[in-house]
Amino acid sequence: MKYYKKESENDMNIHLAEVNEDNFWQIVNLKSDPDQEKQIQIFERWVGSNTFFLAASQVYGFTPRAIYDGERLIGFASHGLNKETGRYELISIMLGHAFQGKGYGVPILKAIVNEMIDLYYCKEIYLSVIYNNEAAKRIYEKVGFKPTGEVEQGHHPEPVYRLIITEYQKTLK
Repeated sequence: MKYYKKESENDMNIHLAEVNEDNFWQIVNLKSDPDQEKQIQIFERWVGSNTFFLAASQVYGFTPRAIYDGERLIGFASHGLNKETGRYELISIMLGHAFQGKGYGVPILKAIVNEMIDLYYCKEIYLSVIYNNEAAKRIYEKVGFKPTGEVEQGHHPEPVYRLIITEYQKTLK
């Protein structure tokens, strides 16, 4: 397994792992909001459920990834080539509610971006965000994602963001 770690002085040991029989149910049960703990829904407040994106990954060929800090599962993401648009997309990124507000957002996003660069040799990465999820927008912009002006219409209007890889890589030096 290849690890994509945060480069920092703190104790985080962020890495991405395959979704498998050992972590499947933990991922399904990981929720982004404490109010969701007793419910199974397709969509949560800020994100589609992990169950929804596991199914989408299977059907559309995206790569589902468990997000760990050391041995502890803290989140879930899925990414890959959207065959409809021809774009490499981060279609989901979710951090369990117990881990939100603890500084994980930027290092997790960078780990995912780095993995996508390594796997797909992509020149751009796209994502969309629920229009009023200001915390997520701040994290995306800190990493270098910029709004394209496009809006994806799902269950909510979702502004589309793009990261140009050459610009991102300049920030790492």
